[in-house]
Order: sequence, then structure tokens, then C-alpha cells
Amino acid sequence: MMEKNYDVIIVGGGLLGCATAYQLAKRKAGNILLLDGNEIASQASSRAACLLTRARTKPALMELVQETYDCISEMEELLGEPLGLQQCGSITVASSEASLKGLEALEEAATRFGIPNERIGRERTKELLPWMDVEAVDVALYMPTDAFIDSALLCSGYARAAARMGVTLRPNCRVKEIMAGNGKVCGVRLADGEAVFAPVVVNAAGAWANLLMRPLHVGLPFTPVRSHFWITAIDSSRFPAGHPFTVIPDARAFTRSDVGALIIGLRESCCQPFDPSALTDKLEDFDFNRKAEWTVLDECAPLLKPYLHDIDDLPIAHYIAGPSCYVPDAMFIVGPVASYDGLFAVAGCCGGGVAAGGGMGRLAAELILGDSPFVDPALFAPDRFGAVDPFSADFQRRCADARSNKKGG
Repeated sequence: MMEKNYDVIIVGGGLLGCATAYQLAKRKAGNILLLDGNEIASQASSRAACLLTRARTKPALMELVQETYDCISEMEELLGEPLGLQQCGSITVASSEASLKGLEALEEAATRFGIPNERIGRERTKELLPWMDVEAVDVALYMPTDAFIDSALLCSGYARAAARMGVTLRPNCRVKEIMAGNGKVCGVRLADGEAVFAPVVVNAAGAWANLLMRPLHVGLPFTPVRSHFWITAIDSSRFPAGHPFTVIPDARAFTRSDVGALIIGLRESCCQPFDPSALTDKLEDFDFNRKAEWTVLDECAPLLKPYLHDIDDLPIAHYIAGPSCYVPDAMFIVGPVASYDGLFAVAGCCGGGVAAGGGMGRLAAELILGDSPFVDPALFAPDRFGAVDPFSADFQRRCADARSNKKGG
């Protein structure tokens, strides 16, 4: 039998909800309940490319990512087991004046933040990336301490560490509504009609978050946008395990090793948003417009071809699609929802939730507890755009454009 009263209720057992639970538990925030309508880490958090890119041109984002790395070390010690962090390094390549400027800005930011980085020549690039046609590379920036991690394992790590510190986890327990009155939240009502009470409710429901906000007449400024990647057939000699992941702005692409195969992420020129009200309860039942798999390849392959000459003939074994929640300014949503005391949001991952999730959870925990925030919370305030309608086609297109115009990985 579930208790009826808690200090904090978190809605959403994906990476952001679990990271927030972990950070709150670390700070002894009281009796915490985390609810999810499915299994923990089973939805968008299991469909990410999982790149933990340290260097960002915005300093606050680097602070968030560094917190994630710190959390991984803490949780491995707490749980007594590794979480599978793969420190493979990353290589960002430039082949145009525009991408060179971006690379230089990244290089400057990394150096200022103390992140190891070095420019490498084509010979060294070929050693690290045997599959790449390096003649297309003008400048390559190598960051040896970058890593990737299985996002579902990381999410599970946050959840298990939070539970170890006393958080109650309730998977397969769907929330029907956030209860509020007189300008403050008081808890949630479950799909079976049961009410659970708390003075603080955190909406970390990912792509579904705005469905919970709609009855409260609040719109969070994001919409789900299709992110996707392709995995080649295994060719271990060509794609050795553990080689650096790459960011190739001129091809609107990233790559990452995957057990002898190559993950290829491509960003079409006009990314596809989805109306949150069209989402199914389980992503495996949702149609991400799979026929676009080959349409996008047809559009994007010519841009990648100078770096991967046989992209047209490369055997593709798998296609993975999922919703990344994009905000018009490509910055996250973390903080109090002004309309209701006690209501907080942790959402809008903008394709970077795996890397920044530990920091997003920390910022949320600090704001909930009234602690001094470690980064400027105004950058991530849910109301920074004023009133928005996330169910309008025009706003959804603004959010999709943020992904379409994204420069980095």
C-alpha cells in the first residue's frame, strides 16, 4: 500500500526525473516519491545516442555536464559497481569557414574550462578514426576525456542510487493529473483514482509533460521533435570498439562506435515535431514516421559522403527514433512554474539530457530546497518566453527549428 503523504513527488522515471530524485535524496530533502507510467528508463531514456560532450560554448552548460561526470563517480562508489562509462574521446572536424569558427569557439571554451583538447593532423585523425576519409578534414579538434554511456544504465543508476538513499520508486503507476488549488499544488491523482499528496510536485514527464500541464493552463516551452540515428552492420576491423565519437557540423552529423558497428546520427534540414497530444503511452506504439528513415538518408548522405565515401552502400542494421524535447533557444527548462507554488519542471532536454542530466537535477534540487544555485537559473527558467501554447503548430515549428539549426553534437 502506497503512503498518502510525501515531501516531494516527481512525475517521470526517465533520466531527468531520476537525476532529480538522486540530487534531492543527496540533500536529504525528506520523503520523496518518484512515479512513472512505465518501467524506469524504458522510454526516451533508452533511445539516446548517449554522448557526454564536455565542451560547450555556453559556460553554464559545461557546469551541468561536469556535474553529470561527478554524479557517475559518486554513484559507482555508492552502488559498488561500474555504470559503463566509455572514455573514448571525441573529435570535432571542420571543413568550411563556418565550421572552423565554431571549432575555434569550442576550443577556446574547452581551454578556458580546463578541458584537455588538441588539434590533430590528418595522419593522427586516421589512426583514431580508421573509417574516415580524412582528406575532407581541414581541422580536427581532439578531446580525449569525452565519453559516452548507455543512457538506460545511467538512468537506472540514478534511480537505484536514489532508492538506496530512501526514495520510493513506483514504476507502472500512471499519473492522471497534478492536483492544485488556490495557486499551489497539493499532489497528484493516479490513473486508478488514488490521490497522493505533497507540497512539491516536479514535472519531469518528458515528451508527455505538457499533457499534465494543460489542465493547469500552463504551457512549458518545448515540443517533442524526432531525433534518430542509424547503426551499421558489424565490421569490427573498420569500426573498432572504443574509437572517438565524432561531431561533423558540415555534414549535420555525429558518429559513435557500437560494438564493432558505427552509429550515425543525421539531422535533416527541416526536423519533424510532434503534437504531444498525439503521443501514445508507450513509445514503442508510436509511429515516428519510419518511412522517413530513407528519405532523411537520401537528403543527408551527400553531406556525409566526403567523410564516409561508401555511405550509399553501407549496410544498415538498425534504425532508432525517439522524441527529443526541444526549446526555441535550445536551452533546458529547469525551475519553478510561476503560476503555482510548489510546482517545478525539469524538461526540454534539447538532445543533451544524458550529458547534462546530473546538472539539471542538481539545479532543480537546489531551487526546490532554496539553496544557492550553482548556475544562473534565469537561463533555464520555464517562463522565460512568457505565455506559450505548446500545442500550436507554429510554436512546435519554432521548437523543431532549434534542432534543425543546431550546430554541435
